[in-house]
Amino acid sequence: MPLLWVSCAFLCGVMLGIRLDLGGQVWLALACFFFIFSLFEDRLTRNFPFWKNLRRTVPLSVGVVLLFICLGGLRFRVADQRVWHEDDLAWYNDRGEVLVTGWVSAAPDRREEMTVYQINVVEIEDLNDPDWEHASKRISGKAQVRMAVDTGWQYGDLLQFTARPVTPSSSADFSYRDYLAQENVYTVIYHPQGVQQVGAGYGNAFRRKLIRFREAARRSIFATFPQPEAGLLEGILLGVDNDLPESLAQAYRDTGTAHVIAISGFNMAVLAGLFLWLFGRAGGPYWAALISAVLLLVYTLFVDAAPSVLRALVMAVMAAGGHLIGRRQSGMNALCFTAAAICLINPLLIRDAGFQLSFAATFGLVAFAGPLQDGLKNWLGNRFSEKTALRFSKPVSEYFLFTLAAQAATLPVIALHFGRVSLSSLLANPLVLPVQPPILVLGALTTLAGMLHPLAGKVLMLFSWLFIKYSNWMVSLLAGIKGGVLILHPRFAGWFPAVFLGLVLLFFTRKKLMKFFKSAYLPWILFGLICACVSVWSIYMHKPDGQLHLRLLRCGEEASLVLQTPGGETLLIDPRGSVDELTSRLEAQLSPWDFHVDTVLLTSRDSAEELEALAQDINVRRVLLAPSSYRAEFGRSEEH
Repeated sequence: MPLLWVSCAFLCGVMLGIRLDLGGQVWLALACFFFIFSLFEDRLTRNFPFWKNLRRTVPLSVGVVLLFICLGGLRFRVADQRVWHEDDLAWYNDRGEVLVTGWVSAAPDRREEMTVYQINVVEIEDLNDPDWEHASKRISGKAQVRMAVDTGWQYGDLLQFTARPVTPSSSADFSYRDYLAQENVYTVIYHPQGVQQVGAGYGNAFRRKLIRFREAARRSIFATFPQPEAGLLEGILLGVDNDLPESLAQAYRDTGTAHVIAISGFNMAVLAGLFLWLFGRAGGPYWAALISAVLLLVYTLFVDAAPSVLRALVMAVMAAGGHLIGRRQSGMNALCFTAAAICLINPLLIRDAGFQLSFAATFGLVAFAGPLQDGLKNWLGNRFSEKTALRFSKPVSEYFLFTLAAQAATLPVIALHFGRVSLSSLLANPLVLPVQPPILVLGALTTLAGMLHPLAGKVLMLFSWLFIKYSNWMVSLLAGIKGGVLILHPRFAGWFPAVFLGLVLLFFTRKKLMKFFKSAYLPWILFGLICACVSVWSIYMHKPDGQLHLRLLRCGEEASLVLQTPGGETLLIDPRGSVDELTSRLEAQLSPWDFHVDTVLLTSRDSAEELEALAQDINVRRVLLAPSSYRAEFGRSEEH
């Protein structure tokens, strides 16, 4: 229990470091104060009854809890406010053109329109420095470099090129800087000039062999499977989702099953279970857990150790560690300690949506999976025999209730980060997830067989292709359901974490509340009534006022006209300017309970691009094209 409180306190401190604009010195001073305070806390316990009662509730010194909160805030400030020096690559961001020398430190990320390289820079030369003898400096730092799609550099190649290092962008909607900081990348280089290879053989020889093996596996997948099945297997097995058609990738996102495309905790859990089963039968649980941890580490290096895969690896190894020490770990303690350890290494991850989704999904499984399974088993036991209840409760729980628990826990994170909730995911995940283990296992065997001989891969493909085809077909079918994706108003999205937090508190305190209210259902009924009252009040406050409103929304140098009728319908005329700024200003005018634009009127076809981007964030029910735009288009065609 103390480990749980310390871990949660550190995580809360990291989150407070984001919200509170306090310097590192302030957090350090507060940490010192609460450290001294914890040393003399026993005197407060003896002299003040209130403090004595508080210590009975909190199984840890309050001073220690506050100390770890301050340490969390301090750790975030140290990472967020890094100071760059002349021997750091980031120091040269936005300072002009330089000559860069560095080696390719990761597997190339090949996409349709470009190839992205991670370059470990070792030397830089300022081309504008008149002192040419001292213009060249030895530095350190990683850069994300975007080159043409046909470039063929490999891991370990030493390159030299002319470039303009820039700082990654950061906005209210998405911080590319924080995203790259997860991999300790603080510099982006676009379109370097005069790229030439000046060396080779850098990096780790073992990793180089793994990357070559990974490329051979990718070639085997595309030589064995047709598209789009090859693109899906590449994402599940190798963690590369660039070759999946965009329409199919969007279908996975709309149905809430995008986590199966890339390597995640689910894939690691499947592999861990498979390794434990195989080696447990041969050498016992102790050696099975140890060998499984080593193989999972090798697999993580094989897929190039993306941050999401590293997080999944840590959780899987900690689960295997329970077998090493011969006892079952407390799930909540392991989850919070793992999250705190990861944030201790890189506190910027706590703002990452992927990290939050992984934590929320695991929290849902740890907190709700066991009680849901027990509840189902008791319900079946009251109606059928005990043997029948045990037979059906496990598969139903694993394929439906556990998925439902993970999905419910991730809903607040999805609502806050993406402003939309996939209603079809409640149906899609139970239908798609059961075939993922066969895809992972049979797909890996088919890929290995194809690397040995193409004919062997084609034979085994007959078994694995059916599962992959079913997954794509089912997701595409469910993505076509009208209304399957609910777009949320930003203010409404904020209610999801509040309601979910209330449900979690009720769930964990249900036994105490049952004794207080002398009823198991009354606390839940009262909570539902409170939510209903708040919702009714909010709906009443946002109802149409019976008046006509005309508003001019300024978006930089452009402006758009919004008309709201007395009945509450919204008409947007010619969306212009920054779409993000227009969306934020328009959202403030719309009711969170009726979040849509009834009609968009285009008097010119030049606004079509803004409309397409706007429709991604707000539901647009109807689009009208003014007759004048037709005449203008017809006149231009006659002139030509």
